[in-house]
Amino acid sequence: MEMQKRYDPKTAEKKWQDYWKENGVYNFDENAEKTFVIDTPPPFTSGVPHMGHVLWWTWNDIIARFKRMQGFGVLLPQGWDCHGLPTELKVEKDYKIRKNEREKFLAACKEWTGVCIAGMKKYMSSVGYSADWNYEYTTDSPEYVGFIQKTLVKLFEKGLVERAEHPVMWCTKCATTLAKAEVGYVEKDGVLYYIKLNVEDGKKITIATTRPEMMAACVAVFVNPEDKEHSDMAGKTVKIPIFGQEVKVIANPDVDMEFGTGVVYLCTYGDEMDIKWQKRYNLPAINLIDVYGKLNENAKNFAGMKLADARIKIVEELGMLGLVEKEEKFSHNVLCHTERSACVNPIEFIPMKQWTIKVKDSSNDILKISGGINWFPDHMKTRLDNWVNSMDWDWVFSRQRVYGTPIPFWHCKSCGKIYPAENFPVDTSSERYKSEKCECGGDVVGETDVCDGWIDSSITPLVISGYWKNNMALHQKLYPADLRQQGHDIIRTWAYYTILRCYLETGKRPWKNILVNGLILGPDGREMHKSLGNVVLPDEILLKHGADTLRAGLVMLGLYSGDAAFNWQNMEFAYKFSTKFWNIFRFFASNAADFEKPSEITSVMDKWIISRLNKKIKDITESLESYQFAYAFETLHDFIWHEIADNYLEFVKYRFYNNIEKKSAETTLYKLVFDCTKMLAPFMPHITEEVYQSYFKNFSDSASIHKTEWPEADESSIDDNIEKAGGAAKLVVSAIRKFKTSNSLPLNSEIKQLIIQCKDEDLGSVSKVLKDISGAMNVRDIRLGTILEGKNVVDVHEMGAKLLLIL
Repeated sequence: MEMQKRYDPKTAEKKWQDYWKENGVYNFDENAEKTFVIDTPPPFTSGVPHMGHVLWWTWNDIIARFKRMQGFGVLLPQGWDCHGLPTELKVEKDYKIRKNEREKFLAACKEWTGVCIAGMKKYMSSVGYSADWNYEYTTDSPEYVGFIQKTLVKLFEKGLVERAEHPVMWCTKCATTLAKAEVGYVEKDGVLYYIKLNVEDGKKITIATTRPEMMAACVAVFVNPEDKEHSDMAGKTVKIPIFGQEVKVIANPDVDMEFGTGVVYLCTYGDEMDIKWQKRYNLPAINLIDVYGKLNENAKNFAGMKLADARIKIVEELGMLGLVEKEEKFSHNVLCHTERSACVNPIEFIPMKQWTIKVKDSSNDILKISGGINWFPDHMKTRLDNWVNSMDWDWVFSRQRVYGTPIPFWHCKSCGKIYPAENFPVDTSSERYKSEKCECGGDVVGETDVCDGWIDSSITPLVISGYWKNNMALHQKLYPADLRQQGHDIIRTWAYYTILRCYLETGKRPWKNILVNGLILGPDGREMHKSLGNVVLPDEILLKHGADTLRAGLVMLGLYSGDAAFNWQNMEFAYKFSTKFWNIFRFFASNAADFEKPSEITSVMDKWIISRLNKKIKDITESLESYQFAYAFETLHDFIWHEIADNYLEFVKYRFYNNIEKKSAETTLYKLVFDCTKMLAPFMPHITEEVYQSYFKNFSDSASIHKTEWPEADESSIDDNIEKAGGAAKLVVSAIRKFKTSNSLPLNSEIKQLIIQCKDEDLGSVSKVLKDISGAMNVRDIRLGTILEGKNVVDVHEMGAKLLLIL
């Protein structure tokens, strides 16, 4: 190939992306002797990639490229998480189709998903993502849906799936149930109301609540038995104003005496604590809120009112009765719908029939399985352990939506008996069971709800290993997967659900290793959000400097489990570094045009840089093995820029120009540049391919730099004595360069004589490199000696030496 003076990423990147695809560079060989499988959690098909996507793709891609060069057959599959509420909301808004137009709605959802996948797939290729597209899958395909349904039926047969009525977390805005992992606490401003209640003995007791609208569902009042002021009220009866029910005051040691007055009332269901206490004290339950977020008939005169409106009206009536003692502004955490949704709507607990997977009984097993997975970093395992230990809800997986995996069960409307599907895929909402009547005489009906999206995406290790197609020979080879890489924000969802589902299906861990990355924040250190004006889109870098700059700049953020702010300086550095690397390559290629094969390395400085190279190979390889990408890249770019460009090249330029030990210099640079190109390839795949095809392909049978062998450190070439000599030469030359620059002398100006005075223990090292120093700095006469006096004396503080320059 003709070598360009300047590397142009805009033309080179697309060229090599097409080349890799046409030549099947990343195709996975199922018959490979050793394999490395990366479980890539399928991204939701939003269609708009953000920095987090590119980071995730880059990390996976670095691992895949590195392992391929180590000789592994790498499976980097790609799936698409298609089902979900955001798609339904998008279709309703843009296509103007309602969910009750089921067939048209589903067709529109699939159409929109297809558009998103095409866009994201194109974008992934544009950043150099090396997936094997022969292993692409979508969670809405009939084959995938059928497999999901089979796993649910197996769980039912094990007694782990049931349909029961109990309080579920419900988003009144999105009109669907939610799993615990889909909600989170959001700080909101509110009001704390102090309300007086009448006690049977004529006294009054004051409760503090943020939800007076729940008063119609009050079933008890609680006081802490250690509360000296209120504990004597335990056992007495309180009459609830407006609604008139009489409830008992109960001593409860879990009541927070510091909250409000230390007296609280229990309403079914105001929050999670109400549910726990209602079950603990075997209290009655009053269902007060409907699925639209309005009060039902149990609220009497307030029935049909929205919760916020009812709160105002009830407080007004309580005020007229003289029962509002005071109101305080109050900032508190409110449980909201936070996962994959921008609604952040407060959730309500509503009793209704839902499908659940029993998870609490599996907690100890999940902790044991998790302990058998290597966590990078290891402290991230604590997050999963804490989540598992806090599980007090079964997994409610039914959703009141349309675009999702149909739940594969029918049930009897009378007795509730469940009838599992036998053939898959199946849509029980439209397909009848083989018998329309239950043995009790009741009607057998299908299920109109669909599965939670996490049900779909939590079995990917079983999909990519061939288990879903009953290819057990392949499954035995590829399962568990070698690695899952994901963000710390989805440990409680993707990590937990995948471990749970794969364990319940196979009894084994899903992966050998899990790598947890942090989140990319805005340049201002806050979470990226349009409303904050701090969103940086990948295209801003991609269109200006190319994919390699974007990838390397993101790697430099670190993000090994911790969050970091986006840094424009990283991007600029990465681009300048690529230019520096290209210039090093051009220097070598242009000065070694006649190079045919490696020869003996004879120069001390050549041996010095080769020793340094082999140490870096060891260091970088170990860093990549432990997924320390930022450290590996920093080590590599520091070596290339500061040891090769800033120092070593200064010792070889004169040798090329004057044909002095040129063969040794050519051989050294050949190994140096080729090995650095290989090590840089996982980070910056395009420029390294350009370098390889422009020169090194002439010496290799590999079709791509990414098919070459990863360099191995040659221990016999590592020599500390040589490194000491080379280090001394580097320091002396650096001091002379500074002297010439500060005295406005050209760097190639002649020095008639140079006398070096150094410590006795350094004499041997310095004497080995006098010739190299002389050539690099154009010194006519160089010698070791004692410096008594002189005008141009330079101190080399790092080695306790002095230089006398006679110009």
